[in-house]
Amino acid sequence: HLHKGKLNPKELYSDWDLTPKEIALSPLLEFAIKEKKIKSTLNQIKPQHIIYQSIKKSLIEIDKFPNIPFENINPKKKKIVIGDTLPELVYIKKRLLYWRDYQNNDSIYTWAYDSITLKAVKRFQARHGLATDGVIGISTLKALNTTKKERKEQILANLERWRWYSQSMGDKYIIVNIPDYMLHYVVNNDTISTHRVVVGTPKRKTPIMSSTLSNFVFNPTWTIPPTIIKEDLTPAATKNRNYFSSKQLTIYDNKGNQITPEEWMPEKSNQYKYVQKPSYNNSLGVVKFNFPNRHSVYLHDTNHREYFVKTYRSLSSGCVRVEDPLLLAKHILNDTHLNKWSNTKIDSILKLEKTKTVSLKDSVKVHLLYWTSWLKNGKLQFRDDIYKLDKKIISENK
Repeated sequence: HLHKGKLNPKELYSDWDLTPKEIALSPLLEFAIKEKKIKSTLNQIKPQHIIYQSIKKSLIEIDKFPNIPFENINPKKKKIVIGDTLPELVYIKKRLLYWRDYQNNDSIYTWAYDSITLKAVKRFQARHGLATDGVIGISTLKALNTTKKERKEQILANLERWRWYSQSMGDKYIIVNIPDYMLHYVVNNDTISTHRVVVGTPKRKTPIMSSTLSNFVFNPTWTIPPTIIKEDLTPAATKNRNYFSSKQLTIYDNKGNQITPEEWMPEKSNQYKYVQKPSYNNSLGVVKFNFPNRHSVYLHDTNHREYFVKTYRSLSSGCVRVEDPLLLAKHILNDTHLNKWSNTKIDSILKLEKTKTVSLKDSVKVHLLYWTSWLKNGKLQFRDDIYKLDKKIISENK
């Protein structure tokens, strides 16, 4: 249980794609007993990663909060903004005080949404990965109404899931936290680069998996996958054949012959191959990061770069879109190719708009993982359980 958790993730999740952790317990325990090192041996088989340690600390931290009942805050106004005067603001202020985001020595709580409350709301929103606009809407109220008991269950669910992850992430690795919409490139335990990402929607989830980066593709073409052909391309192109030219798509039949939009037959749409030519506005953008996996997912740039400013970024078809991916590519190439890839060299390749694949000379692991709680600067952090992975663990343990 300490090493690989109590539950079997493959029985809980349909798209879980991590290799089960194995451990030879008998010789390990025999050594521990013989050498009188039982405690240290048991500690060694727990996850050692800094994030797991952070989640453990958050479990200690949440136990410091008092066990008091939460009344559901349900104001009639859908959005509460600064300057509003409502009776529910008394309960909101008390809730913010409970979570230590509200800092006011005055024990009298008025109905007014004042500047002190605004700062408290923004602190609370930041800790929950919400837009820090001070507007108390549906998402902020949902977080405010989540009890200590529910948050503790969430932390325990994350500790269980981290025990399913690999004990060693590698010396160089990319780690994506799906619910936090963030990517970190780590070398020898130092974070070299951090990027916002867009991940799969709840209907087209980004899988939980680990792999090894195999190559970069600069100026990639994009071949449309079957799901998008069925759900997006076919309905749109059936209404308007100009869809193909607007998306810069070339159509090929099953013999590899190029056909015109006029020759295209909607009823046979899944029998064609659709390829988008390289460009800055290609759906994959200017660079793609490949790694072997059975889900056909990868990291890539995007032509929807405006999505990165959104708070909710569960918007893709399963692949992970990376903000400023060229910076990530340059960091990795410099680390693995001994600084042989200058910015000028990369820029000249991009200007040609011709596809170029660069294989990696060194191992860089890729981990697409999922955790919704941790501790940052002594403050509890929580994220929305976008794929309901916490919910399944919590319900299984009840």
